[in-house]
Amino acid sequence: MNALGRYFAAMWQARTWLAVVYFLISLPMAIVLFTYAVTGYAVGIGLAIIWVGVLVLIGVQSSMRVIGAAERRLAAALLQDDIPGPAPLRVPADATLIRRTLASFHDPQSWRVLAWILARIVLAPVAFAFAIVQLVLPLSLVAAMVIALLHLLGWSDAIGLQADDADAQRIVDTVVFWVAVGSPVLILLLPAPAWMVRALAELHRWIAGWALGICDRDVARAATARAELAEEQVRIDQELHDSIGHMITMNIVQAGAGAHVFDSDPEFARQALRTIEERGRAAMGELDRIIATIRGDETGERAPLPGIEDIPGLVEVSREAGIDVDAELDTRAVPPAIGRAAFGIVRESLTNAARHAPGAAVRVRVEREDDALGIEVVNGPPAPGSRSEEARRDGPRRGVAGMRDRVTLMGGRTEIGPAADGGFRVRVLLPLDSTIAPAGAGSTWDDLRVEVRA
Repeated sequence: MNALGRYFAAMWQARTWLAVVYFLISLPMAIVLFTYAVTGYAVGIGLAIIWVGVLVLIGVQSSMRVIGAAERRLAAALLQDDIPGPAPLRVPADATLIRRTLASFHDPQSWRVLAWILARIVLAPVAFAFAIVQLVLPLSLVAAMVIALLHLLGWSDAIGLQADDADAQRIVDTVVFWVAVGSPVLILLLPAPAWMVRALAELHRWIAGWALGICDRDVARAATARAELAEEQVRIDQELHDSIGHMITMNIVQAGAGAHVFDSDPEFARQALRTIEERGRAAMGELDRIIATIRGDETGERAPLPGIEDIPGLVEVSREAGIDVDAELDTRAVPPAIGRAAFGIVRESLTNAARHAPGAAVRVRVEREDDALGIEVVNGPPAPGSRSEEARRDGPRRGVAGMRDRVTLMGGRTEIGPAADGGFRVRVLLPLDSTIAPAGAGSTWDDLRVEVRA
C-alpha cells in the first residue's frame, strides 16, 4: 500500500474506530472516577478527626489498584495497548498491622493511578470532541460535495437548493461553485480527523503505560531477577558438568580398563570396581550437595571449593583411572578465584581427553609467572581402535565454551583447539594482577599476552 493509500485507510481501520468508542465513553467514565476520587479523599480528610475518615481514606486509596486494573483492560481492548501489569503490592512478612493497613499509601502504583484519573478529567473532554468530529466531519464533507454535484447537474429543486430570490440564488450558486472547485481539497481533508484521533490515542497509550503499567524500577528489578536466575542456572549447569561429568568420565575410563584386563589381571579389575564404587558414591554426594544448594536447605558447613593445591590429587586420580598423565605443576598459592579457575580448567581438560581421546597420553603443565598463571593441557590423538568417534557423538562439547567463559570473566586469554599431531591443546593465561602485562622477552606464554593500552 502506497503512502496515499495508508493515509486514507485510517478512516476505516478498526484501530481508529475502537479509539473513537474509547473516547466517547471516556468522558462519562472520567467524570465518575474524578467525582469518586475527589469525594472520597475530601470526605476522608474532613472526617479524619473521628477516625471514620481514616477508614474512608484507606478504602479509597486501596481501590486505586482495582481501578488501575480495570482501566488497563479497557485500554487493552479499545486502544489495543497491552500494558504490562505492575508488580504486586509488597508488604514485609514481619510488618505490623498498622503498616499493613497503611501499605497502599506507600504504594507508588496507587498514586500513579490517581494521577491517571486527574489526567483523564483533562483529556476526556478533548478526546470526546475529537471523537464527535471524526463521526460528523467526514459525513458533512461528503454530503456537501454530493449536494454540490446534484446542484450542478440541475437537480436543485429535488434537493431544495432552488431559491426564489435572485440574490439568495447567487449566494447558493457561489457556495456550490467553490465546494465543487475545492472538492479535491475536501477529499484530502477527509482522513484528517481520523489521524487526529490516532494521535490522541497514542498520547493516551503513553500516559497509560506510565500510570497503569509496571514502573521502571519494577522493570529493572524484574530484569535483575531474571539475570540472577540465568546466572544461577549457568553456575549450576557448569558445576554439574565439571564435577559430576568428570567423575562419570573417570568411571567410564576405569570400567573400560578393568573390562580390558578382566581375565589377564583380575586384581586390577577388582581394584577398578572398588574405585568406581568409591567415585560413584562421591558423585552422589556431590549431586546431593548441589541439589541441596538449589533448594536452599543446606544445614551443614560446605567444604571449601577445590583450588590450585588440589590439582596434584586430580592428576593422581586420573592416573589411577588409567590415563597416562605427565605433569609439571607449580602449585604455589594464588588468589582463591584464580585457583578455582585453574582447577576447573585442568579438570575439564582431563575429562575431555579421557572422553574424546581414550588411550592418549596427556601432558599437564601449570607454571606461575610474576603477573600470571599459565596452564597447558595437551593430549595426543586417540589410540587406534578406541571409541573416540562414538564419544564425540555423545553430546555437545559445552566444556570448552565453559572454559573460555570462565577465563574471559577473569580477564585472561585462551588458545584452545586441535594440535598439529591430531590431538587437542588447551592453553590458558590467568592474570594474578588486574591485567596481563604486555609480551615480555623469552616467556613461553608471550603469544597469549596482549598489550592493554589505557
